[in-house]
Amino acid sequence: MKLALRRDVIALTTPVFFEQLFVNLLGIVNTIMAARVSREAVSAIGMVDAINQTILALFSALAIGATVVVAQCYGRGERARAGKAMLQAAVTCTLLAILFSALAIATRQPMLAALYGNPGALVESYMQDYLLITALGYPLTALTLVISGALRGAGETRMAMQANTLMNVANVILGYILIYGMHLRTQWLDIHVSAHGVVGAACAISLARLTGTLYLLYALHRHQHLLPARLRGFRFDAGLLRPIFAIGIPSGVESLVFNGGKLLVQIMVVGMGTAAVAASFIGFSISTLLNIPGNALAVALTTLVGQSIGRHDERQAECDIRYVLTLSTATMCGIGLICWPLARHLVSLYSGDREIIALGAHLVQLNCLFLIVWPATFVLPNGLKGAGDARYAMVTTLIGMCTCRILLGYVFGVMFGWGVTGVWLGMFADWMIRSTLYLARFSRGQWKGRQLLG
Repeated sequence: MKLALRRDVIALTTPVFFEQLFVNLLGIVNTIMAARVSREAVSAIGMVDAINQTILALFSALAIGATVVVAQCYGRGERARAGKAMLQAAVTCTLLAILFSALAIATRQPMLAALYGNPGALVESYMQDYLLITALGYPLTALTLVISGALRGAGETRMAMQANTLMNVANVILGYILIYGMHLRTQWLDIHVSAHGVVGAACAISLARLTGTLYLLYALHRHQHLLPARLRGFRFDAGLLRPIFAIGIPSGVESLVFNGGKLLVQIMVVGMGTAAVAASFIGFSISTLLNIPGNALAVALTTLVGQSIGRHDERQAECDIRYVLTLSTATMCGIGLICWPLARHLVSLYSGDREIIALGAHLVQLNCLFLIVWPATFVLPNGLKGAGDARYAMVTTLIGMCTCRILLGYVFGVMFGWGVTGVWLGMFADWMIRSTLYLARFSRGQWKGRQLLG
């Protein structure tokens, strides 16, 4: 298969690439700035973010359902129905986010104690403050995820990119001011903002999310022809919610298992010391940045396959999957080769602690080595979901998470005494198992013949 770049793939992938870049920078910039405050600060943010990602992954699952349904509606030429599907998903996801926000705020103290025990008074205080403020932003994040997912399903990826660019700029400016403080004196005014550390980081990211949400709502209003929808007279429509949940519920369970497993792994790492926690979190942060091109291709693949299935063209959907999987494998292997020698420099951007730099660089290099199987683990299932085959991804994630990431992570990391390196090796074993199962599913054609829309 030739790897000549297809215009439709590039048109979808390029804005998503920058969108993903800015989304991840939103958290990474905060982490770098917080890491400069103290080791306790970056550890607290890492542990709370593990909880946040588990919750927000549920909203992402509904956003995937919206992407697939909107893409298939577009493939059928039913633009008005696509707009209604987006509105159904947006309202439902926002209501769920409000519920989760209230629960997280009300139970944050016992929840953190149950998950992480007693990591120290300072870290515990940081965690409670950070969770309280970031949980208030759950509804904003949910709304942004669903609208962005629906726009991608319609083939419009630029608006989400623009919104996340705005969020990133706002986060950098607000984060610097609120974390470190600012004193600006001129002839006409005297502005003084106190340093707020971890609280400042949480406030900055929440305010940045508000900015991005408002921009998306404004852009959607200006371009109503893409996804025509009116909130006035809204009623829940079972005919549209059913296919959204047919993708969203299995994807949600998959995300819950996946991120819940990551949370359990994080708990294992907590017992290995503050340096291990910080190195692991920084390693995950860098690996997330390295995965951005692959994630962009995965998002584009969902749209391509969904629209092909909407046109009842399974042959084209299969060609799309093969092409994007090959392209993403070549891309991720190239990234691994480039970043291997740069590992120490990347980790040193987050921390000046020699122990953290050495351990974090080792983890990043291991990640680079296993990037060859990453596309079959994370890109391929997005193509299967675009065709309506979401349950298999849920089962596969459950198998890989329980047998490898948790079990082998515990055996290698705790029983064998390999520490955080052993925990990460369990994660890579999970990748290998799941990639094998996804490739078998695709090659046998068992993902075909599924119709979501009546």
